[in-house]
Amino acid sequence: MEHPHHDDDEAPVEAHAHKKHESHGHPDMDKELSAQMKHPFHTNPEQWLEAHGKDLDACFDCSNEPVTEVEIVCIDERMTMALKTASGKRVLRMAGSGVLFSKALTEDEEIEELADSLAKYVEEIARSSGVDVSAIKLKISSHLTCGAAAKKFGATSANPDESARTFQRKLAAALKKRGINAEFTNDAPMNGNTAHNALATTVDLSRGRLQRTPTTVESVDGMAQPMTLNTFVVSSPSDAKALEDALLSLDIASGSHSYGKKLRQYTFLVLIDPADPKRSWQFVSDLTAGARPFEAKGIKVKIVTREAPGVRNEG
Repeated sequence: MEHPHHDDDEAPVEAHAHKKHESHGHPDMDKELSAQMKHPFHTNPEQWLEAHGKDLDACFDCSNEPVTEVEIVCIDERMTMALKTASGKRVLRMAGSGVLFSKALTEDEEIEELADSLAKYVEEIARSSGVDVSAIKLKISSHLTCGAAAKKFGATSANPDESARTFQRKLAAALKKRGINAEFTNDAPMNGNTAHNALATTVDLSRGRLQRTPTTVESVDGMAQPMTLNTFVVSSPSDAKALEDALLSLDIASGSHSYGKKLRQYTFLVLIDPADPKRSWQFVSDLTAGARPFEAKGIKVKIVTREAPGVRNEG
């Protein structure tokens, strides 16, 4: 595996199930794979980051304005991203907007565990912003054809997406009981693709300051054209859960609703938290270990890093 130099002491990570990995993938993905590979990030991510690092940095909220909104969305690359970065906003991206966050025995216990984690996150954000918790609006969304919902509810529900919505409504209610100004906002917009087509995952370790992925002008077949960096995006209040979601995204890309056995390479872009680099490099080490079973299946996994821009100090 190609990855940056760092302390290679590896913490144990939970074995990840790869039940879908042997799939031949979604039909007609050869053309899609060829199209996605035309983005220069996939051929040389380090070179792309050197050329477009400032474009990526512009996707972070670097203002020192108080945080007034936290949005929770799925890691799905088909989610429509914001066009511009908004000040005072954080975005958490978890599989199914959190439906896979907990492994508690009952759904009620799962919701309580996730609500505790999110409430702690909002309370910490409020303290660092110098505002009351009630000043921060937490928005929880769902989306159509959610793979995490199918994974969570597929065996027990005729409509996994609606089961996920019910879960998220209960989560909003549990957060309100904790004094958090939470709201379920229903289905978020998607880009219209029926199959997953990402060849990479962006992992934001800056605690939600990354709001979008950049659209840059790239040279494709000798012509300049705008291209969005199309990746799964992971950002969680828990690094352990972020690791699970990152590996899940690779599992999806190599499964029946994506490229299946056609997937020969995959890239993780890990955005290092400048406020806690030690924690970030531990995540990189754990991700390196967690990706090895996929490498054993013949997928070339590459991990590249970039330090997230810091929050500006000026008024």
